[in-house]
Amino acid sequence: MSSGFPESNELVRDIQLDRHELLLVGGGQTASTALRTLLTAAGGIGVKLCTRVNDAADEAIRVCPTVILIDLRQSGFDGLDILATLKRSSEIGAVPIMMLASVETSGIRDAAFAGGTTDFLVFPVSTTELVARIRTHSTGYLNVIKRNRSVSAYESLQSELRSANRALEESRRSVDTRSADPLDSEWQLRLSGLMQVGIELNQVQDFHSLMDRILSEARHLLHAQAGTIFLREGDALRFAFFQNEALAQRTVTGDPPHVSSFRVPVTDRSIAGWVCLTGQPLHVPDCYRIPVGSPYRFDSSFDQLLGYRSCAMIAMPLKNHAGKILGVIELINPIHSDGSFRAGFSEQDIHLLDHFASIATVAIERAHLKENTILRMIKMAEIRDPAETGGHVERVAGYAAVIFEEWSRRRGLEGIAFERQRDRLRTAAKLHDVGKIGVPDSILKKPGKLDPEEFEAVKRHTQIGGDLFSNNPSDLDDAAREVALLHHERWDGQGYPGIEENGVLRGRRGEEIPLFARIVGLSDVFDALSTHRCYKDAWPEPRVLELIQSESHGHFDPELVEIFFAQLDSIRHVRDAHQDHPAQGS
Repeated sequence: MSSGFPESNELVRDIQLDRHELLLVGGGQTASTALRTLLTAAGGIGVKLCTRVNDAADEAIRVCPTVILIDLRQSGFDGLDILATLKRSSEIGAVPIMMLASVETSGIRDAAFAGGTTDFLVFPVSTTELVARIRTHSTGYLNVIKRNRSVSAYESLQSELRSANRALEESRRSVDTRSADPLDSEWQLRLSGLMQVGIELNQVQDFHSLMDRILSEARHLLHAQAGTIFLREGDALRFAFFQNEALAQRTVTGDPPHVSSFRVPVTDRSIAGWVCLTGQPLHVPDCYRIPVGSPYRFDSSFDQLLGYRSCAMIAMPLKNHAGKILGVIELINPIHSDGSFRAGFSEQDIHLLDHFASIATVAIERAHLKENTILRMIKMAEIRDPAETGGHVERVAGYAAVIFEEWSRRRGLEGIAFERQRDRLRTAAKLHDVGKIGVPDSILKKPGKLDPEEFEAVKRHTQIGGDLFSNNPSDLDDAAREVALLHHERWDGQGYPGIEENGVLRGRRGEEIPLFARIVGLSDVFDALSTHRCYKDAWPEPRVLELIQSESHGHFDPELVEIFFAQLDSIRHVRDAHQDHPAQGS
């Protein structure tokens, strides 16, 4: 039963159902502060400010407003773009949106209502009327949420009961009752959670983000302190993803240390290799006490390098419905809720991980299909432009993710909403220059300096790239379009392709440039300067960093430059992990 309002998402669960919260977007710092003071005093309404207009959607996800007020009185701002962004969002699209216009901006009223705004007021307006309208829309929103929450709670209970019954039947059929009591409440709970995990995994679009999520969910499911994922690449397994809670606690950032990728052959000499070769799961109670005569062995050099002690381990093949092994997931050292070690993994754990691996493999195959489509588009651009290598796009996406993570941390944006945004950014960043497929080879591969006419042809790649994603309304297409079209705009307004205003073309300035485009613009320049191109040698790092610092407030958003330098070690790790010509060996 759909009412057009959200029923059970991350945003609704955070809303206090007895409090009005207004997010005030635009208007400038001085005007917004004055309006917040007025509304708080007159109406008892909590007011949060978002003067950076293009950050409104992310800010709304973070603060969970019951009403959004877009202040159009700022010169040259019609609010329609941000209105469209807000209404498209799955997290906040149902929140009532009001617009406050001056006489000069009131002409966009019809377009605003057509775009989904709930109310439209022209300044000056009395405080009493403004407060009354805000409270009316907020109350209506909260009442529908209350009603839907009670209905969805009943539906959710029914769904959980059905899931529990299915899980119980499955456990009775496939678990040895001598080692796992199917009536154990924790066991039922862990099984019933698998369905929701599968749904959430299939919503992750970026392959890197998906694999991190799979490893996190598997560790959480089995209460494992550490875990790794090996991905099969031909006759070898690549050590691709690694998490370790104990090692993460030793670092300042709370992240595990960076570990270089390596490959192991698909043979029965290693644990992962044996699992991949046989297609069978393997439980090792103690990695340092593997019985003599076992075909596989444990390589302790990794433990010695990190100062860690692997004990119990489960290794499970990631096998698709056709029996093809996509990789191997290993979970290491089960722990109790207080952090103390358990004696080892149980038969329940093995059975549960087997189910989880089946769910995860479906998500991996779906992500592979999407990733392959993206890689084909990147490959097309790479054929046209030698600078567009696979390493380049992976590095730009990696830098962008690092910068966005710190930007989000500073604003308290976390959880599923954050992960979804980061996922969109990583994918969009990989496609930033796909529009170069429409630029002639003679220009893209020219070793010397371009003449003005040739440079104009190159600049058209932004419009071509944006047009490739303009016909589909999904969040990912919106992000890819913004990044492809606008990543060459500059903070000081001297970039391209620009925007037409009163018949004159000018570059977008400051926050007129969407956040994702600003992040990718900085990431792209850093990588372009740091690597060899057909028309230039790679710059030494000090020279690159000096230029980026000097272009704060010029080419680049000053806050993003600050974040870039704060996260420079992570940036360097991304650079080193995705070289165009990686060294051979371990």
